[in-house]
This record gives sequence, C-alpha cells and structure tokens, in this order.
Amino acid sequence: MRFVSLIKIAAALCSALGLACSVQAGQGVESDSVTFVQVADISGSRSALTLELNAGTLAYFEQVNRQGGVFGRQLKLVTVDDGYAVPRTVQVTREWIERDAAFAFVSSIGTANAEAVLPLVNAARVPLVAPLSGAVALREPFSRQVFHIRASYAQEVERMVEHVLTLGIQRVAVFYDDDAFGQDVRRAVDQALARRQLQAVAAGKVERGSSDVRQALRDIADARPQVVICGSFGKSLVSFIKGMKALSVQPQYYALSFFTAGASIRQLGPDARGIGVTQVMPRPGAASPPLVGEFRAAMAAHAPGARLSYISLEGYLTGKVLVEALRRSGRALTRERFVEALEAFHNVDLGGLYLSYSPTDHSGLKRVEITVVDAGGQILH
Repeated sequence: MRFVSLIKIAAALCSALGLACSVQAGQGVESDSVTFVQVADISGSRSALTLELNAGTLAYFEQVNRQGGVFGRQLKLVTVDDGYAVPRTVQVTREWIERDAAFAFVSSIGTANAEAVLPLVNAARVPLVAPLSGAVALREPFSRQVFHIRASYAQEVERMVEHVLTLGIQRVAVFYDDDAFGQDVRRAVDQALARRQLQAVAAGKVERGSSDVRQALRDIADARPQVVICGSFGKSLVSFIKGMKALSVQPQYYALSFFTAGASIRQLGPDARGIGVTQVMPRPGAASPPLVGEFRAAMAAHAPGARLSYISLEGYLTGKVLVEALRRSGRALTRERFVEALEAFHNVDLGGLYLSYSPTDHSGLKRVEITVVDAGGQILH
C-alpha cells in the first residue's frame, strides 16, 4: 500500500509540474499500456450482450493499437466474468480497486450490478464509462466518476409513448422483469403516461431470472391493451410474447434497445414480426453517419466473424470515446486528467454523432428512434 501511495504522489507531482512522465504500476497505467477493466457477464443470461458489445470495442482498440496506440500506450480491455451476480460484481470491482490496477471501469452489464459498485468507484475516484444501462439510478444523484453514452430508459420509453399516442392508442400495458432494469422501465411508463393524464391499464411482471410468465399473461390479457411496453429481456420476454400470441387479445409490442441483442428475435421466429424497438444508436447498415462506415470497416478488418449490430456499434463508439479522452488527457496520464478531458467534451464529432459532457452533466447522447422487426427478423426504420 505504501508503494501505491508513492506512485500516486509521483503522479500528482508530474501533473502539477506539467511533466510528460508516466506512472508505473499504478492506476492501470504503464509506460507502454493502459488497462480498462470490464466487470460483466460472460457465463450467464446476459453473456450475449457482453460479447456483442466487446466485439466493437476490441475492433476499435485493435485499430488504434496497430497505429501505435495513444502516446505509445497500447489499449487493453480486461473482461472479468461476474455471471450477472451482483455480489460477484462488487467483489471483483473491489479487488481491482484495491490493486489500483484498473485505469477505468467500462461497459458494465446490468443495472443492479452497476448500481452496486457506485459507492466503490465514487470513493476510490475511479471512472466508470459507458455502463450498458439507461437507469435513472445511475444518473441521479450525479456522480463525477460515471459517464454515460447511451440515452436513458426514460428517454426510450418517452419516445415509445409519444409514438403510440400519435397513432390514437391510449390503452397501454407494461410487462417487466422484476429487477432494477424492469422496475426502472415500469416507473418510466407510469411517468410518461401521467404527464398525459393517462395510466397503464395493466402491469405484469416476472421474477428476475425466471421465465414463468403465467400470472403476467393473465394480468395483461384480461385488460385487453392495445399496446404492451416491455421492460424485459431474453427468455422472459420470449415466453411472454409467445404466450400472448396464443391468446385472443393481440396488442402491439414495444421493446427497449437491448431486444435486438442475443437470440430473442431468432427464438421468437414469426412472432417477432411487427415488434417496435427503440434504438439509441444509428442503424449498423446505414449509409450515414460516417461513424457507421468506419465501424463496418473496422469490424471487417479486426472482427470479421462478429455480428454487425446496434450493440457492437455501441461498443465501437465506446472505444472512440475512451481513446479521444486519452488523447486529450496528454502524455502524463492520470484518472483526474481523464475525467477533466471528458468533462471538456463539447459537441465532439465522433463520426457524425456529436457528444457533449460538462462538469455537471455526464448524460451523453439523447438520440432515440423507433424501428420495427420485419417478417424476416430484420430491423426496419
């Protein structure tokens, strides 16, 4: 611990004197590398998200590393499996903080998982960049250490509600996983409807990790909604939609952006047709913005077998944000300089997407659009 303290003192002196010296074996920074750590699920129910996301980030890192890295430092992404279990997330995060071996944590998977480590990263002043969650709990109260890229769940739900009401639909139900993610979506639906003097006609939930949706089917089908907004993901959502398709009531379904990751669309088969999906990233096959073309080229060169998806594009964008902040931090890299560099982002052009942060706002992008699944399981705009 005394050695780590000396490292931190040396870093502070270098920073104060404006010297281009590097700090060895501390803060995840070496003379020839910088280490980002991702504590995420690679063995459980959210593993597909992790794999898709990382494909994009690693493709961008490889592209930069082949060009010499950032100030001669190679970029490393270390992914540690937490099995989507919150206690494991906390344990691993604490271990890396105690070792002072992670420059920053990135791309955590799971709302409850990210929320559980906030006290640790805040106390240690280690940045957490681009958690794959739109939860309010990660945005309020404000944390100087947390930087978001994607729009919030509340913004996704607001766009859904705005869209369905323009179609003359007012009978809205909500189906959700009874976990931090689903509860956040449920609150967002209630709030968006309340702003329009409406309320959900029904709500059905499924326990975290379960696909027993029988009670939810009864609760929602009996209310005969026109639309069901789904704060659910994976097997539970597939079971719910398949169960509803077997009943006489046939509402329209809307799912959040994670729906297109993993196997959900394939498992639903023909039942996926017509599902509305909010997206927080541009379409991976679009002609613009330029970011998308850059992404496709990088994936072809460095991850040729990986799926080109909204999630892998989000991972690629995450890599660009991290690298841009490193470049703006200068050679004398410290976490504090990195945070200051991010907070100085003002309409930073990331390839036709413009990102801004400030010392009081780390919310990132606010773009949300509605897409729909076609008969072949493809996403249409």
